[in-house]
Amino acid sequence: MVTLRLSLVLLTLTLFGCEVEPTYERLNVEDDCVSVVLSPDGDDDDSAGDDDDSAAADDGVTTIDLHAVPGFFDRDVIGSASVTPSRGPAVTTVFNLSVVLVDTRTETGNPVDVVDRATLLVDNGEVTLNEFDLDESPADDARWVIQLGTGGDATLTRRTDSLCVALYSESE
Repeated sequence: MVTLRLSLVLLTLTLFGCEVEPTYERLNVEDDCVSVVLSPDGDDDDSAGDDDDSAAADDGVTTIDLHAVPGFFDRDVIGSASVTPSRGPAVTTVFNLSVVLVDTRTETGNPVDVVDRATLLVDNGEVTLNEFDLDESPADDARWVIQLGTGGDATLTRRTDSLCVALYSESE
């Protein structure tokens, strides 16, 4: 009788006591990365042909395509990622990254419907890899966004950080 009660208690704890973390399957290739350049004054080009020695950050936008893992979708490009600015001062730059998924308007295999999580893997070569979750836009389910501020060293000569986008689907 004691064994039966103990078994019921253990079964109850197993069924109701622990939340299970979801597992995710990666949907895009690992080299879907964009580079940003950090330097003391934000101007990373000291060549003789560079006529812009300003301390202002680059106003440009860098955009890359996001490529599907082979065999998962019926298309190669499943979205794009854009970061602005693409360079800036090591201490004060705020990067805005957005991911826009392709909406195929189909019932199956639509990246907008399949992607459950988007993350950004940041590698600056000096610290361990950092992963940040992007927020899904409440107004547009094809758009995911994140804003990152730099925490660099003002004496930094020049550094290129790699920002890699990872798209996931919750696996069952």
